[in-house]
Formats: sequence, C-alpha cells, structure tokens
Amino acid sequence: MGPRAITRVVYDRLNRRGTRLQQGADDPDRLVGVSAGELLEWAWLTIQISDWLAHAGSATRLDFARHFDGTRDPDKTAVFLEQIGERMAALLDGDRGQP
Repeated sequence: MGPRAITRVVYDRLNRRGTRLQQGADDPDRLVGVSAGELLEWAWLTIQISDWLAHAGSATRLDFARHFDGTRDPDKTAVFLEQIGERMAALLDGDRGQP
C-alpha cells in the first residue's frame, strides 16, 4: 500500500470529503476552491519573496545556488515569482487593473 493509498484510507475514516479532495490531486486541471482572502495573501507573499530574492545579498545568492544545485537563477526565479503573484492578485482584481 503506497503513501497515497494510506492517505486515502485515513481521510476515508475521518471525512469522506477529504477522500474526494485527495483523489483530485492526480488531476492537475481539476478546479479546487480557495478563499479569496487566502489567495490574496499568497499573491502578496509571492510578490514579497520575489522582491527579497531580486535584492538578495551575495550570501543569500550562494545559498540559493547551493540549494537548487545551480539549476535555477535567482533573478529569473524572482521574475517568475512576481508574475505568479501578479496573476493571482489579478484574479481577484476584476476590472480595476493589476495590483
């Protein structure tokens, strides 16, 4: 029995709803509900981390390179994080423009 099967059994015993959510984890296109406030907090945090990484000192950049084994560039990652944060925030912004 693999980890997902064990998780399903545990959720099944605790809550049928949890089982349905867990089964959807294998489908990356499945829509899931997230509260607007939580999504806005994720957007804000993502943008803040992006800004921090874009202005990181040399020690942080060395840690970043060591952690990602040289496969990620901190500047490109910062831009990517900023774009993710702006897209999340734009989902909640409607017609008022971007944050």
